[in-house]
Amino acid sequence: MLPVLAACATVPIPTRTIATATPTLKPLPTATLSPTSTATPLPTTSSIPTVTPATTATPLPTSTRAPIDYARNPRAILIEADVTDSSTLRDAHVPTFCLYADGLVILAGNRPTFPTGLDATVRTGKLSDSDIQNLLGYLTQVGFFDLKDYYESRPKPTDAPTAFISVYLNKAKVVRVYDPKNESTPKTFTDALARITQMIPTDTQTFIPTDGYLESTDAGASNSLTTKNTIVDWSNVNVRLADVIDGVTISGKTFDQVVALTANKPANTLYREGDHVYRIRFAPNLPRATHLTDWVGTILNAPREFDGRVFDIVGYFRGWNLLGEASGSAPVTRNDWVIADDSGAIYVTGTPPRGLDPSSRDNIWNVVHLTAKVVYIRLGTSYLEVRRVENLTQNTTPTPTPSSTSASIANANAAIALVKARFSEVSKIQKTGGGIIGASSDIQVLERADGWDLAFWEGSGDCPSGCINNHYYYFSVKKDGTITKIGEYARNYNASTNSFDTSGAPMWGYPK
Repeated sequence: MLPVLAACATVPIPTRTIATATPTLKPLPTATLSPTSTATPLPTTSSIPTVTPATTATPLPTSTRAPIDYARNPRAILIEADVTDSSTLRDAHVPTFCLYADGLVILAGNRPTFPTGLDATVRTGKLSDSDIQNLLGYLTQVGFFDLKDYYESRPKPTDAPTAFISVYLNKAKVVRVYDPKNESTPKTFTDALARITQMIPTDTQTFIPTDGYLESTDAGASNSLTTKNTIVDWSNVNVRLADVIDGVTISGKTFDQVVALTANKPANTLYREGDHVYRIRFAPNLPRATHLTDWVGTILNAPREFDGRVFDIVGYFRGWNLLGEASGSAPVTRNDWVIADDSGAIYVTGTPPRGLDPSSRDNIWNVVHLTAKVVYIRLGTSYLEVRRVENLTQNTTPTPTPSSTSASIANANAAIALVKARFSEVSKIQKTGGGIIGASSDIQVLERADGWDLAFWEGSGDCPSGCINNHYYYFSVKKDGTITKIGEYARNYNASTNSFDTSGAPMWGYPK
């Protein structure tokens, strides 16, 4: 059983998918949404201080500094900024700002006008390389990287929000401020938070989740229950809680049913199914959602208490502490490596995941599932001892093609030809353009400063009427000829269940 968090990065924990019974894919609206449900709105989060973003990013002063180097790995989070408090539900939370290294931005908008399972409307867009360089240059100029890791006001309030900014370059720089509206908060931090949240892409559009992760935990027989928690009957949902102990991805109609049933319920609600009650974890998927555990922080805060306990942890593989997130040095051997989940980073001793190089930064955004025992050392420190480890991320490290050693890529058509020559699954896909009725393939091109993002689409099944089955392949091609296969998304009709099976996740707003 894996505790999960819908964070802002799409590497789902491998599970079976609960198919939907809806034959039509819902479009993602780009205009203001109107209420479509009479359900009570989600609890407000107005108590959390936020920085109101401008409708467009304020131009930053031109910097004469050399460009700041950062990896363009689409799985890599480059900058994240958020404000949370004790009422924030992590599975339902949309971060204030999350920027991926390829320019994708996920933003928290206003409160949703109908239940979505999230505490804010999700907005997505893309920043250019020059926008990113401008922002990184600003953070450097104002002294963000010189700040301490943690600040709090004195006297310390009993219950105040926490604001944080995380920047991942050669090293991770995370600054947290407890009670950020206090006058003692460093002006550099306040200015940096304001600047980051002003970076609103011009192509911002609304994203509505259509799938999510559902996991149940058996809380015992209902007739022996003595808890004072709220108990709700698990009804009108096309999935049994007894079947999702190990977690499943749900979508379509099933996803909508769970959203409706869980809307406005307290976090400690129990759900009755038959003669048992269950606790559930339900996390609607944001674009590129990565479900991480939050066990590491708990272990680090009480290492002696957990000595000898075995945990299942899902987190990022950080190799030989390449981002400097784990404190101290390797506890057992020089080959000890680091895992970072949603709550912290800790050393691991034992064989690293197969196929991952602990010395390479190309692998630090791969997600791994680790089963390990806590080993307490002394003076409040501990490490993890591997029992089992698995790489959950398809390795998509950029690989130069043979042609990249002799010539650069001149244009998008050359990039398309290069991908088709190397990847047989897209070799027959043709670019048909808009307005073609009955087309069964197309190629979308997104221009980048250093190359192109390419989305290949192939349809089948009554395409004159719109294609029943759809498969999308996503590639990034640099001008030097380096190709990265980013991912795939498929939606195919299953006649035996009269529903659609989905896998992967849409990217770059395609399909919409």
